[in-house]
Amino acid sequence: MNGLYRFFKSVRLAIVLILVITALSLLSTLVPQDREAAFYRTSYSPAIAALITTLDFNRYFSSALFIIPVILFALNLGVCAVDRLVRRTRMKAQKRFGPDIVHIALLVLVAGGLVTALNRHAKDFWLTQGEEVAITSHYSIRLVSFEYLKYENGSPRAWISTVDVLRDGALQTTAFPIRVNHPLRLGGVSVYQSSWDDQSSFLFRDKTGAEAAARIGQGFQDGNSFWLLADTVKDGESWKAVFRQYVGNSLISTRTLGVDETLGPYTLVSMTRKIATGLRAVSDPGFATVIVAVVLLAIGLALTFIQNRRGQAD
Repeated sequence: MNGLYRFFKSVRLAIVLILVITALSLLSTLVPQDREAAFYRTSYSPAIAALITTLDFNRYFSSALFIIPVILFALNLGVCAVDRLVRRTRMKAQKRFGPDIVHIALLVLVAGGLVTALNRHAKDFWLTQGEEVAITSHYSIRLVSFEYLKYENGSPRAWISTVDVLRDGALQTTAFPIRVNHPLRLGGVSVYQSSWDDQSSFLFRDKTGAEAAARIGQGFQDGNSFWLLADTVKDGESWKAVFRQYVGNSLISTRTLGVDETLGPYTLVSMTRKIATGLRAVSDPGFATVIVAVVLLAIGLALTFIQNRRGQAD
């Protein structure tokens, strides 16, 4: 029994567990999480795919690879905290609670992490203007508008989804802006801005009169050039299609095309602009516990610093 006690209060054990948890967590970032088994079979060699799915590395934070080392680390922290408190009590040493609070904070942080790993749920969905989706049994949101703001060089500046919030079908909040790092919180669920998609559709007519539909990301060959339908842009009160001309892998030029205008063998007959916002609803019951742990950790570190300064002054 004494051997087991010494094992769990060992600083070496703590160091090894921290290294194991850190290394495995870093490796997990290289593997896309929560995908179907078929994804891993088509993305990796048979041996690697089998290793990922067998070890549950495709859902690492709810797997034994993560949970067992974290539980061992929690036991190590707990035994170290109790051992320190008992020794200082027996020695009638000066009461310094800072390190004890730090140990407690780390234990609470581990508990919150485990609750998150085992109970966190995330759901992705797409909305276009006017569409509505249920977030919880009581709350739903309806997309009012979506803005994709860019810098002058064309790089993304902000994605903003403006939504109305409904509770049990009745309008509760109007025009709430969901931005990156500025989520909407509803009944324990946070709704984040995660992505966007241009779902605009285009109708073209060739020189023979045949018509064909196209979407963003499609294109056509014209001699040595390939014209990629890359984007839409507002020109005054109307919208135009943006084409990029490639020769081989080199971008040669960019051209906008409005309705009734011709590019190569095709004339743009009509276009319907449709932008969808990508939102993610996240339920994380361990979040509050983690916040408590962070507060306790800050208090414990501050108290330790103050007590050490006083001890040096004495």
